[in-house]
Amino acid sequence: MTTIRLNGRITTAGELELDLPSGLPAGEARITIEIPTEAGWTSRELDEALRVVPMTGAEIVEAGLLGGWEDEGIVDSAAWVEEQRRRRRERLQ
Repeated sequence: MTTIRLNGRITTAGELELDLPSGLPAGEARITIEIPTEAGWTSRELDEALRVVPMTGAEIVEAGLLGGWEDEGIVDSAAWVEEQRRRRRERLQ
């Protein structure tokens, strides 16, 4: 992976603004944020700001986050896994 360094700004609305150089290829990128020590954040404050509270099972169901495989046409996950294994064995032979 190639690394480039860019300067950006985090807005009061919590959005990241930055100017990308032209010609970068489309695709995923890994973003690393370095917060200057002058910002005054302590390690504890950063830990609290980045803390993720997991959802309960009921919250997951209520949010409609079930059935992700249905969009892929997978109705039987065990059969799908076996098919993937069979295809892989065939490719490797």
